[in-house]
Amino acid sequence: MRSNYKKLGQFIQVVDTRNKENRKDNLLGVSTQKVFIDSVANTVGTDFKKYKIVRKHQFTYVPDTSRRGDKMGIAMLESLDQALVSQAYTVFEVKDSNQIDPEYLMMWFRRPEFDRYARFKSHGSVREIFDWQEMCDVELPVPPIEKQREIVREYNVVNNRIALNEQLTQKLEDTAQALYKQWFVDFEFPISKEYAQSIGKPELEGMPYKSSGGEMELCAELEKDIPLSWRYVSIQTLIDSDVLEKNQDGNHGEIHPKSSEFVESGIPFVMANDVNNGVIDLDSCKFITKERAEKLRIGFAKAGDVLITHKATMGRVGIVPEVDDYIMLTPQVTYYRIKDSKQLTKEFLYCLFSEQGFQHRFCSDGEQSTRSYLGITNQRKLQVILPSSDAVSRFSSTVQQLLNYKICIVQESCILRKMLMLLNSRMSKA
Repeated sequence: MRSNYKKLGQFIQVVDTRNKENRKDNLLGVSTQKVFIDSVANTVGTDFKKYKIVRKHQFTYVPDTSRRGDKMGIAMLESLDQALVSQAYTVFEVKDSNQIDPEYLMMWFRRPEFDRYARFKSHGSVREIFDWQEMCDVELPVPPIEKQREIVREYNVVNNRIALNEQLTQKLEDTAQALYKQWFVDFEFPISKEYAQSIGKPELEGMPYKSSGGEMELCAELEKDIPLSWRYVSIQTLIDSDVLEKNQDGNHGEIHPKSSEFVESGIPFVMANDVNNGVIDLDSCKFITKERAEKLRIGFAKAGDVLITHKATMGRVGIVPEVDDYIMLTPQVTYYRIKDSKQLTKEFLYCLFSEQGFQHRFCSDGEQSTRSYLGITNQRKLQVILPSSDAVSRFSSTVQQLLNYKICIVQESCILRKMLMLLNSRMSKA
């Protein structure tokens, strides 16, 4: 053991306080993201007195590691004074917070090295367990408490900024979706100067279309009126009429790149998890060499393409940013490429795919097997509103800055998360 490393067991102790008052509020589970989540357990007929109480700054972990991939389910309660957790979980606390800071300890548990250690040390036949003795045998650096708290403060500054960014990106996304709904679901887009003049009512310029008496006609498929000259068409129709290129996903089967073929830099190989919050994270994705990419048949996505995940993790949407050449896609992701920019724009298509009604249809139409899946053929059967080119153009100009700002904030958060990893790595040298 290195001189500044100490075994965790001398600093922690088990807490086994049962819910004798039979409270039924704040029943929580623990995720592999190292946070508490609302429990999804079926509690009908459950004896809540058997549940354990966890209090603020106490820890809870799931000893069974066999069904959680490579991550350990462990969390520290922060936002509540107390909560309930399953009797199958282990609850523990720091004996003396002047010897080891609970937040400092939680930082250690967030390290990938701890997850790998916990999986390696887990044992059992039917289920692999990381038991209490193994937890006590964990070794970690324990610098003076002032140093611990300094590290925690630095971590929290960055982490709080990430949380603030997440709130802001959600507001920007909500604003974009509210505008989309106003324009293309409620049909209350602002009347253009040209339309107002064409009907001899220039005073209507800027007024909401439908409620101001804009011309409507019945759409039989939707069984409701839509603005005059707008259409309700399938994605296949948009392809056939050269508005979109044929949508395509990545290479299946033997031609799909193997894990041994990934390299540190090269052509980005984008998987479903790389599509998040409307952004494709090209920094943390896998890469393949250009020579390997050129051997693939399909899945070449370019800047400005709109991506949507269609397998297992369904319905994530993003716009491909500027890239040197192209990116490659896994079979879990489809790209949509606009051919007629007067009819469609990437901003409109992104908001269309992100809209609640489309998301519901996209995900519910998926084939239910081991994992949900909506293949290319069935995607092309989906029907969508095709507005006038003027409405699409004006909408895109309205939301473009919103989406660009959101992308900048998400990219900043990606950098900040890397800073958190660096702060965590510093702990081993503390």
